Amino acid sequence: MQPSLLAPARLHLALVAVCLLLATYLPIWHKLWFVAESGNFGGGTSWVWLLLLGLYRRWRLALGFTYTLLALQLMLAGYILSCNIPAGGPTLGFLVNSGLYLLAGGTLYFSSAIKQYLSQPPAALRA
Repeated sequence: MQPSLLAPARLHLALVAVCLLLATYLPIWHKLWFVAESGNFGGGTSWVWLLLLGLYRRWRLALGFTYTLLALQLMLAGYILSCNIPAGGPTLGFLVNSGLYLLAGGTLYFSSAIKQYLSQPPAALRA
């Protein structure tokens, strides 16, 4: 891999990491964007950290697992939005998270630098 592609790959992975971590911690910081005052909404942050570690360490299955996580999160947000919009429930948090998941997934899918970064062994990048 050319050294000139290493910097964009790391920059794109950093964008993906920011999007996923922001979407993960947003329900903790702004609970009322997701549920009513008496409700409870949360998710596991460990999975996101493990997937990001796997992406940075070029673990081959991390990309597939990340796509799966993004697809499940988008389906869940779509279902909740379809229920909350007619009922007048909270929608802002799910809209923001959906945008973050779409940005992260689009960056992972369309970035050729990330695809080359993940396909190269670590020794090939040091040269």
